[in-house]
Amino acid sequence: MGGGPDAQELRRRAIDGVRAELEAFGAAAPDSLLIRRDGLVAAVVPASPRRSLFNSVYYEDAATLAREYGALADAYAAHDVAAWTVWVPDDDRGTAELLAGRGHMLDAAPRVMAMELGSLSAVPVPPGVEPGPIEPATAAALNDLAYGYGEDGFRTGLAAETAIEWHGGYADGEPVCCVGLIAVGDDVCVTGVATPPAHRGRGIASWLLHDALAEARGRGARTGSLQASKAGAPIYERLGFADLGYVEMWELRR
Repeated sequence: MGGGPDAQELRRRAIDGVRAELEAFGAAAPDSLLIRRDGLVAAVVPASPRRSLFNSVYYEDAATLAREYGALADAYAAHDVAAWTVWVPDDDRGTAELLAGRGHMLDAAPRVMAMELGSLSAVPVPPGVEPGPIEPATAAALNDLAYGYGEDGFRTGLAAETAIEWHGGYADGEPVCCVGLIAVGDDVCVTGVATPPAHRGRGIASWLLHDALAEARGRGARTGSLQASKAGAPIYERLGFADLGYVEMWELRR
């Protein structure tokens, strides 16, 4: 019987999850769209023109990105998008230099993390909180509240049905946390993990994510992957996620 995915494969899955997220971003709002080329996907979300998280580009081949860069820039400008970003793995310095030369600035560098779900660590259930289904619009509102976004945030860019499977946590019937999963083969990409400030420090996100991943494992998922902020990385490490480097967000804002 073969072993599980090695670190290189886990890293690949985590970076590939960006593509799945962008496909969701480009399918939510009525005027959103996806630009597809060989090994490249770009989400264009005119309803949220200053949020480069939604207006962003994933690529597999640096040459494809270099060749398509002008067309991508024209597409964002044609849809009045004021900020867009390109996700660049930390081992692709050539693309980082190309983007810097075109006026992009390094905006963030999330950690690339993944794990085999068979080694998922147990998490205590926080008192007074129960899991339950949650509507995309409610999950979007929780994300905006958690990350300080206004009306042009998740409620605009990601408040409709997409490939994201949302899980909710409730206290006294009120939503206090959400977690999103996107199935990508036998991996699940974690996205949209959000706990508003008033409910942090109780272990709700860790518990809800564990519950969602355990459910996915029961359906046959083999691994989980994500891109973590500096604040979120310790939560995922406690669940068993391995730190596999980082992926940079190179933003152009006008």
